[in-house]
Amino acid sequence: MRTMNATQRPPAAPHAAHAAPAGTPLRTATRQRMGLQRLRALPQPAERAMHAQHDAELEQMLPVLGPLFGLGMVLFAVWDMLLDPHLARYTLALRALAVLIGSAAYFPNALCWSVERRCGHIYVSHVCALILCEFLLPQGLVYGLAGVAACNFAAALCTLRLPAFARMLAAPTVLFVALSAWRLPWLQCVSGLMQYAFAVALAAVVLLVMRVFQQKSFLLEQQLLHLSQHDSLTGACNRRYLEEVAERELALAQRHGRKLAVAMLDIDHFKQVNDQYGHETGDRVLQALVRTCHGQLREIDHFGRLGGEEFVCVLPETDCDEALRCAERLRHSLSLLTIATPLGMLHFTVSVGVAVYGPGHANWPALLHDADLALYRAKHDGRNRVALAGAR
Repeated sequence: MRTMNATQRPPAAPHAAHAAPAGTPLRTATRQRMGLQRLRALPQPAERAMHAQHDAELEQMLPVLGPLFGLGMVLFAVWDMLLDPHLARYTLALRALAVLIGSAAYFPNALCWSVERRCGHIYVSHVCALILCEFLLPQGLVYGLAGVAACNFAAALCTLRLPAFARMLAAPTVLFVALSAWRLPWLQCVSGLMQYAFAVALAAVVLLVMRVFQQKSFLLEQQLLHLSQHDSLTGACNRRYLEEVAERELALAQRHGRKLAVAMLDIDHFKQVNDQYGHETGDRVLQALVRTCHGQLREIDHFGRLGGEEFVCVLPETDCDEALRCAERLRHSLSLLTIATPLGMLHFTVSVGVAVYGPGHANWPALLHDADLALYRAKHDGRNRVALAGAR
């Protein structure tokens, strides 16, 4: 029997990458009702993928939105002129300095940080400068409260995570509270802090609503991607997607000298199953085969349907002996399956042809052809057996 390593799941668990559609966490999540249920965290791989997608979109917008945000900070100096023309030149210098400090994060090559951290750097530098300018101006903390509160919504655009949103607002909030308590009468201070807190809460709600729509869009995209890459009946990879991943694995094997094996499975006398038990039972046989194979394979393996009752396993990092043990384990597990039908219990078997990558395999069709020849020999020798390409 092929030894299961750390990347292999026990047979009872669904295969993470290639399980049937009804069993994947992603498809299960898409069946949830829209609304507040979308606030629930996705499975960790999907959660990371969603945030990576959001960060990629933000990365594209930051070179435009970042300078616009900085320009807005500088243009607020016009309002400073109305309050105190004498102090306006100092606040303008402070605003320009903050924009200069934050501008290093506008573009990815300037700072080797994540896009979320760069957005936080821009927000903290710009908003803290804005708060300091209002502190310097007479009644600035009162008249400029709307501008500070509006900046909270800019922070809500930068992340889908409430903890990151809270970290981004921490320094400006502490600065605003401290300066308001120092400068304003207690009644104005309490009123300003209550308005600021309401703006923060409203911005947090906006963030959560954005997360709902982002998660909904992400799940729909992933569902469409899954449907385009997998067979609708069995959940196995369809032929086009299987060829893509197989060619990629073959290129890695050729470039880095890695091991690679292919196993082709074919259900024995499948036409008789359809004729005797009906096509609905035949579909159940195909689905049971895929579920069983997914449970026996590793997460790095790929399992797909070529068409009809023919399936292919692409086994990276697998030598000849391991491939034969894997094929024999699949054959044996499938021979033990029973399908309940109106005509009684149905048993079926498969024949398996195994081919291992070697110098004679210039491309994927050549490797698949050898596995097909081995499968033909397994059929010719009596079915319900494993045959190795090139072996007598």
